[in-house]
Amino acid sequence: MRLNIHRYKVIYGLLILAIASGLVCSLIYGAATLSLDQVVHAMFSQGGEHSDRVVWNMRLPRAVLACLVGLHFALSGLILQTLTRNPLADAGIMGINAGAGLAAISVVVGAALLPFGSGIYSQGGQVLTWLPIAALTGGCITAILVYLVSGAGQMTPLRLILTGVIFAAVFNALATGLLALWGQAHTETVVAWLAGSLHGRNWLHLWILLPWTVLGLIGVVFCLRPLELIRLHDDQVQCLGVNIRFWRLVVVLLATLLASSAVAVAGPIGFVGLIVPHIARKIAPVSFKQQLMLTGGIGALLVMTADLVGRVSVAPFELPVGILCALLGVPAFLYLLRKNP
Repeated sequence: MRLNIHRYKVIYGLLILAIASGLVCSLIYGAATLSLDQVVHAMFSQGGEHSDRVVWNMRLPRAVLACLVGLHFALSGLILQTLTRNPLADAGIMGINAGAGLAAISVVVGAALLPFGSGIYSQGGQVLTWLPIAALTGGCITAILVYLVSGAGQMTPLRLILTGVIFAAVFNALATGLLALWGQAHTETVVAWLAGSLHGRNWLHLWILLPWTVLGLIGVVFCLRPLELIRLHDDQVQCLGVNIRFWRLVVVLLATLLASSAVAVAGPIGFVGLIVPHIARKIAPVSFKQQLMLTGGIGALLVMTADLVGRVSVAPFELPVGILCALLGVPAFLYLLRKNP
């Protein structure tokens, strides 16, 4: 027991160190590389107008936002995999990201059609404030539809995945149609958003997402015990006096809240929720509480690192973080699909 506690302390220490190192690298490297001294002076004193602007207005909020987005997608994936007892489930594969994205794009295009608005950036906080709510609504509707169409109580892992893929394809097609018909003026911006991008994200986006992060983490703590029981067979759960239908609905809504609010500010970044829970389970195969904590930390580290690599690999251009996560996630998904037919 003491050995396990010591082991987890070492793992969490290394994870915190890795996140801190990634944060420092995110502040230093980019289209314009700063020295460590410039970053330190900008953080704790007056480092000059240029370095202050780059660190405080551009890189710091973006790095913190990347961590929150990674935490959202990773926890959502772990919750969905636990709920369905399906190691291949996540918000992207189940179509939740596509449904949330369609709802968010509808808000953007709708704002552009109004006489007083011309899109997400010109409307600023007004439109951004509504995006998580719109994305959450779209994600919830999608999750319920996938659950019902896949057979509800009689669903199988394969049927659930295929249903989610179909809904994702339909909603992505509808989003493309919206852009083609009414969103031509914002096609470049929205297409970059659909690829999963943190380009141009600032403190406004961070403050919009933060309340949903707090709400999601409170929900995770509240649902910790039911999530541990849901992993058991339905008959066993009912014998323990747990209303499994009620908690399934609550857990679906919690996973959808986490994924959809992240989609609203960063776009539908795929495969984070698929890969990270498997890494956490390898490290902590027994304790679900440890899996949750590791999943959140590793998800934050993964998205922040992918965003940093996307910024520096083809500088002064950027690769969207969603593309890098997909390059990592597709081989992992194929491996897991082969391992879990």
